Amino acid sequence: MLISHKHKFIFIHIYKNAGTSISTALLPLITTKFQRFSHRKLKRIGISYLNQPCSTHATASQIMSAIGEEKFKSYFSFCIARNPWDWQVSLYQYMLKNPCHHQHELAKKFDGFEDYIDWRCTQEIRLQKDFIYSQNGELLVDFVGRFETLEKDFEAVCKYIDLPARLPKVNVSNTVPYQKFYTERTQDIVKVAFEPDIALFNYSF
Repeated sequence: MLISHKHKFIFIHIYKNAGTSISTALLPLITTKFQRFSHRKLKRIGISYLNQPCSTHATASQIMSAIGEEKFKSYFSFCIARNPWDWQVSLYQYMLKNPCHHQHELAKKFDGFEDYIDWRCTQEIRLQKDFIYSQNGELLVDFVGRFETLEKDFEAVCKYIDLPARLPKVNVSNTVPYQKFYTERTQDIVKVAFEPDIALFNYSF
């Protein structure tokens, strides 16, 4: 999550959907060098110097509750969605490679990607739509970009909020085509578990 009151925008950061790259691109344009330096230092001890009202991966509903519905709706809000099959490969790779991830030790216990998918799709399903829809099914954000067309969509966002940002590539956890990670069985498991996202964002394997 990233909010700029000066530029009146809200970025809903769905994890592993280029959120770190987007935040990295926008932060220098909405904060001072001193603020960013202080934030990096204080973040190590759990303090956010940038005074953001919610956690990094807060949902639109949580942000709306924190700042108020009127202010939320007066700001331009956006997020990035990603193909669920690709999303799960990226998340698994990141969990496995990043010792700081809160589920790193869990990821190391899986007997490969198939074991991870069995766990994910039965024990901890988190849908992308839950980040941006209310419990009543109302879309809360103004713009849903796509990871697959990230540069074009981010360029459109920057044009709207009138900021000349450029995307860096950070936290890239996988360079192999995601399809190669799947068997027919795991492909179908994800299809069933993430059907709401697949249908809503019109994705296919």
